[in-house]
Amino acid sequence: MYFHVMRVRTGTFATLCCVLIALASAPAASAADPYHGVFATDMSNPPARLAADMDAYARTGAGTLREHLFWDRIERSPGVFDWADTDAMVAAAQARGMTILPVLVGTPAFYSTRPAGSTGDGWPPREPGMITRFAQELTKRYGTNGTYWGCLLPGLLCRRPYKPILAYQVWNEPDIAAWWRTGVNAGQYNALLAAAYNGLKAGDSKAEVVIAGLTIRVGDPGSYLEQLYNLGAAAYFDTMALHAYGGSIGAVTGVIRRVRNIMIAKNDGATPMRITEYGFATGGVREWVGTPACQAALIYATTRELVLRKAEFGLKAINQFQWRDAATGTTQGWPNYAGMLYFDGTPKPSLAAYTEAVAGRPPPPGQTVPLACPALNQG
Repeated sequence: MYFHVMRVRTGTFATLCCVLIALASAPAASAADPYHGVFATDMSNPPARLAADMDAYARTGAGTLREHLFWDRIERSPGVFDWADTDAMVAAAQARGMTILPVLVGTPAFYSTRPAGSTGDGWPPREPGMITRFAQELTKRYGTNGTYWGCLLPGLLCRRPYKPILAYQVWNEPDIAAWWRTGVNAGQYNALLAAAYNGLKAGDSKAEVVIAGLTIRVGDPGSYLEQLYNLGAAAYFDTMALHAYGGSIGAVTGVIRRVRNIMIAKNDGATPMRITEYGFATGGVREWVGTPACQAALIYATTRELVLRKAEFGLKAINQFQWRDAATGTTQGWPNYAGMLYFDGTPKPSLAAYTEAVAGRPPPPGQTVPLACPALNQG
């Protein structure tokens, strides 16, 4: 709910009347289910592309857009923050009834461990505390009392439609070398998580801090997740996060169960979990790669299974990975082909299947796992 404050003299009955009239006439945002989400890549996109993609996301019924929020594209020099691209993305999502789950990645060069001449994401800052100010500024702008909304009171008398960002994810997959390029180290990530947590909570005490999405190997005994718990990381996140991949529904739910068992063993069983990535690909080499028809069937079936088992697993939200392929066939990495659209924007069968799954409707004809997938994917 928001109020649009009209330019009248303060302290008058006319002010209240205008506020109430504006509230009554304000258009309602379209319905979207925040339990469901997709991985988006819209930061810094031109306005027309951003609007078209947001319209397409909204048509699926998903209510959450998980977006890598690149720190280095916002803090362009120390202490100087450019929020223009993020403002546009937040506004576009809000207008369609969706919200953003920002993933804090992309250390600016002046803070980064990245050696001169090196490229790629995944380089942490030289000191973990370097992220604290950015995290605080982020929640101060978009949180429950964020300056972006222009509210005179928290959630009331706001210049913009009020839909604050409530959850923030600290980094992506630090348990693999591609996303922690100085060498996978649970202690280093724990320090970064603590520093980001302190900043996020300082900017908005109500912020939900989501741990980085961890890969399927964290369900193994003695894993990175157990190391984090042993280091005291539970004090620095409100929500567990997992990237749950597998060649079948049973494989996906199996890794979720293993992670939940570790949480229970560490006296953290009451903490909710977000599946911040799940999905299947149509190219590359992994057990979760198959034909477009099989991808569609698996996305539909897995989405519905994670709805049915929401309470059992303590799930707060699930995010499908990903919206659009990132390559045209020149690379072998399966994530490049996990999109529900091809690289050129042409929809795969999985887009319709996902939309039906979010709505709780039957799958499109022929798009069931027994009909569309080989034995490997039948579990």
